[in-house]
Amino acid sequence: MILSDMDFEKLEKLANEANVARNQNMKQKAKEIEEEIMKNITEEDLVFPVEQEVLITKNSASFIYKNNKTYPSLLEFIGRILHVDIPIKLNECKFGPGGIIVSANNKEEANKILLDCCHELQILIRAKKGHID
Repeated sequence: MILSDMDFEKLEKLANEANVARNQNMKQKAKEIEEEIMKNITEEDLVFPVEQEVLITKNSASFIYKNNKTYPSLLEFIGRILHVDIPIKLNECKFGPGGIIVSANNKEEANKILLDCCHELQILIRAKKGHID
C-alpha cells in the first residue's frame, strides 16, 4: 500500500491561487505561493495519493487518485517548472490530472514503478528549486 503524508488538496489549492495571481500579473504574490508549493513538494516524500485498486490491462496499470480527486493546477505547475507537457511522462509513468498510468504487468510491479517515478519526479523538482520564473 502506498501512503502519502503530503496534503495534495492544499497543494492543488495553492497551485490554483498561484495561477490566478500569475494571470492577474501579481508576480510577487505568485512567486511567494509557488515557493510555498516547492517547499511542500520537496521537503516530504512526493507520493501521489492513489486508490489501492489498480486496473491492469495489456502491460499498463491505471491508478486513480483517492476519493476521485483531480490535480490539474498542481500538475500544470509541475509541468511548467519542468518545462514539460501534461501528462508528465517520466520513465514508465504518465502523471495526469485525473490519474497515473504506469507500464507494468501486475499490481506489485506497478506500485514499485509508481514509487520510483514519484521519487524521480521529486528529484527533478528539487533541481528546479530556487529557479522559479
